[in-house]
Amino acid sequence: MFKVHKASVRGVEGHTLRETDKRDRFWWHYPGLRSLNFLLLGCIVCDMTNGYDGSMLNGLQSLPSWQEALGHPTGTRLGTISNGTRYGQLAALLVAAPLIQWLGPRRPITIGSLLLLIGVALQASAQNYAMFVFSRILIGFGNTIQNTACPILASELAHPFQRTQVIGIQNTTGSLGQIMAAWITYGTSFIVGSWSWRLPSLLQATSSCFQLIMSFFMPESPRWLVYQNRSKEAYEILAKYHAEGDESSQLLQYEMAEIEAAIEAEKLQALSSWMGWFRTAANRYRLFIIVTSGFIIQWCGNALLSYYIHLVFNSIGITNSKQQLLLNGGITINGWVWGNLFSLFIDKIGRRPMWLIGMSGMFVAFLLLTVFTGVNTGIDYENHALGRATIFTIFLFGVFYKMPGCMLNSYVAEVAPFDLRAKAFVISSFGDAAANIFSGYTNPIGLAAIGWKYYIVWCCVLVSNFCIIYFFYPETKNLSLEEVAQLFDGPSSVEAKLHEGTEEVEEKRGEINEATTAVHIG
Repeated sequence: MFKVHKASVRGVEGHTLRETDKRDRFWWHYPGLRSLNFLLLGCIVCDMTNGYDGSMLNGLQSLPSWQEALGHPTGTRLGTISNGTRYGQLAALLVAAPLIQWLGPRRPITIGSLLLLIGVALQASAQNYAMFVFSRILIGFGNTIQNTACPILASELAHPFQRTQVIGIQNTTGSLGQIMAAWITYGTSFIVGSWSWRLPSLLQATSSCFQLIMSFFMPESPRWLVYQNRSKEAYEILAKYHAEGDESSQLLQYEMAEIEAAIEAEKLQALSSWMGWFRTAANRYRLFIIVTSGFIIQWCGNALLSYYIHLVFNSIGITNSKQQLLLNGGITINGWVWGNLFSLFIDKIGRRPMWLIGMSGMFVAFLLLTVFTGVNTGIDYENHALGRATIFTIFLFGVFYKMPGCMLNSYVAEVAPFDLRAKAFVISSFGDAAANIFSGYTNPIGLAAIGWKYYIVWCCVLVSNFCIIYFFYPETKNLSLEEVAQLFDGPSSVEAKLHEGTEEVEEKRGEINEATTAVHIG
């Protein structure tokens, strides 16, 4: 088995970026960093649409007007509605990586937002089952382009000591979208007529309208600019937002040296094709982690509680639609609170502990859910205390799911080298889509066929997930993206370049100063 060694991480001239941290105040005291984090909100909200979608669909299933408009879908028809966004996701995966490599990660956010807004308009005005499904496919297509580009831009643009927190909070915006949808659908449930479900459908556009506007103001990825031989622009962006305009900053010098050395080494290895994943043992190991992580994060039983909580509530004897909507709202708030909390401690706790503790906690929650539901079903739901305990296990599951959930995109960005990073998110998204499509059809069928016993399947899957993570997922905390590359590849491939890097950055800084002086003289 391929192994990684911490001793391989040497940074620049034996120093990692973490050792250059000179800040002695909170980030909001620094104008450049404050501006950068505001602009990154355009990336951070990317998962809101995805979270909104699942929670909205849960709420719509409890609305009689939606059921009538869509012909009371069950089984595969309900599965197709749920999976509509996933079909769009699979289609978008064919174009997302080339688009990002060609245009950079910023402009595809604009393109994805526009496509998603068209899909939302069609969804809100849907007249039948076919139109509703088609609109969801288009929503999934646009949202996937956004969700592929946003974590790349955020991870490559964020300050290196805030990257994991930014990506972690980005992942929790899915819960914020769930909260919005849950309470919006509860509020509109009192509306008589089709606007009880059309209005929540229309409001799904909120986050994409914001992203569309912000995409015109966000800077481009410095790493993409360096790859396009536009190092001067990359240097100016990093100097403005990471070094507060101080071009003598040691952080700036080392950061540019690491980026240029790593990208130069990757160019020499010709890693631009999909076959790059198979050229070295390190890349094959990376590929295994990225493929499995995409499946693992969606094969935890979470899809059962995200898209089919209506059926889960029915299985434990809670059939009142208003009560279901209220509980769905509470579950989404629970996830959002814990997701944001865990995002602040990713670098302190570490990736492996959060993966492993999260899987263990989800297993315990699902095991209790299985036992409580089985017992309560046998006594015809007469034990109300046991019913409340069952609801508690659903909330408990949400707590532990947010531990790995808040750091997945950050982990994928860290594991993948620059030239394969867009492809890495495509692969991870493919795993996400495939896992959700499978769950979208099997969950309603499984629940209808064997009821609470279906939960046992997810208990077994969670044990399998734990084993994969324990034996194969390395720790990457407190390392820059380039330093994680050293962790996998070893220092030999980039070490010489790193030593040359600081001299090259100094030369570029001199060129920039000369150009600036010439402009002033002119």
